[in-house]
Amino acid sequence: MLPEGFPRRLRLRRRVDYLRVQKRGAKHHTRHFLVFVAPSGLLFGHASARQTGPSHVAWSEERLPLSRLGVTVTRKVGKAVDRNRIKRLVREAFRRERRSFADGLDLVWVAKRDAVNVGYEAVVADMQTLASRLSRAPAQRSSRPRREGA
Repeated sequence: MLPEGFPRRLRLRRRVDYLRVQKRGAKHHTRHFLVFVAPSGLLFGHASARQTGPSHVAWSEERLPLSRLGVTVTRKVGKAVDRNRIKRLVREAFRRERRSFADGLDLVWVAKRDAVNVGYEAVVADMQTLASRLSRAPAQRSSRPRREGA
């Protein structure tokens, strides 16, 4: 049986990693979240990977690092109790559903304002929707194509 913990190596912990994923990653909208997905900075010798050293990298059998998660909930969403609850729900859903994502991805989940009322089942549904979307078309961006007249 595979372990179901959520160790530090599966989390985005540095601001530089969050900014890299949000700047260079593909943007996906779900019902309650905006999700940025980018290849892991550990794949390309990113500065944060060099700082942590190879002993802290979670390598799979294919030599790709495992997918990592970061969660952002701004004060516009709600009070601290609500923001922390949303972060716990997303982390728990990712902990249980992380095997549905391909290895070597960094994901940043940004809560939308209506996420304050979200339940665990809705977070899992958003996560499964994103996982299936990524498995279907990994190279495509989910943002709408530009109109020619715009």
